[in-house]
Amino acid sequence: MDKLWPMFVVLAAAWLYLFSTQFVMAHDWYSSTSDPVYQSNCCGGNDCAPVDPSWVSETREGYRLTMTVDQARTVNSQSQAPVDAVIPWNRIQSPPNADHLFYACIYDRDRAAPRHGVICFFATPVM
Repeated sequence: MDKLWPMFVVLAAAWLYLFSTQFVMAHDWYSSTSDPVYQSNCCGGNDCAPVDPSWVSETREGYRLTMTVDQARTVNSQSQAPVDAVIPWNRIQSPPNADHLFYACIYDRDRAAPRHGVICFFATPVM
């Protein structure tokens, strides 16, 4: 057992490194962005994610994001309320990658106007 201990330590360290690196990389680009109107940081570490295109519709004013509580929890696991927000065109940003059409960062505690809980919103431009 004493001979296996160093190998266990190395494997545990490698696993922790890989896991933490993937987590940081997943939120890395969100963390480096801010809302173009309100200048607030987009991500607090666990409140941004891709959103299903069926939850997004286009309006004259911008994109409307409509999510049930369970859907909101896929973006921010602490969500306690549904999302129904129109994000004006001047607040919509292009994501650095195009693997999904839409991304949102939502804040659960403040669902009041004008942001209705949407901290940042990203839409992949359609060519």
